[in-house]
Amino acid sequence: MSTRRIISVPASRIAMRALLCCGAALALCGGTAGAQSLSAGNTAPIAAAGPWVAPERAARQTNPVASNAESVNRGHSVFSKECEKCHGKAGHGDGPQAAYLSTKPADLAELVSAQSDGSLFYKITEGRGQMPKAKINDNDKWAVIDYLRTLSAKK
Repeated sequence: MSTRRIISVPASRIAMRALLCCGAALALCGGTAGAQSLSAGNTAPIAAAGPWVAPERAARQTNPVASNAESVNRGHSVFSKECEKCHGKAGHGDGPQAAYLSTKPADLAELVSAQSDGSLFYKITEGRGQMPKAKINDNDKWAVIDYLRTLSAKK
């Protein structure tokens, strides 16, 4: 006979996990030395390892998705659902969740122009600190990059 044990999880721990899942906090494009994040279930800050630089092989990767109105619109739609909460409507790091994060999200409109498509793809895919790994397909990641390029152009 097996017995089941019910485990009670404090509301603060649930809230922390929800915040970590929602927050794409750490700068997508640059990061900062000494940036801090909180691991799920732990309140001790974890230092990020300096500026966020994609590996050279990843940085050389090219975008296989043709940048056109369709890909930019799809990228905008995905960005609105997945990134806007932290990075804001115009990508300035001022989304509604940004205030609750230990590190201000990157101003994508400012930083994207200095990043290769491959670097952005790597960072979206891998995540870092409070920025989660993207759980979207590769074509949507490339479309988001096409959309991010329009933010940089609007500056």
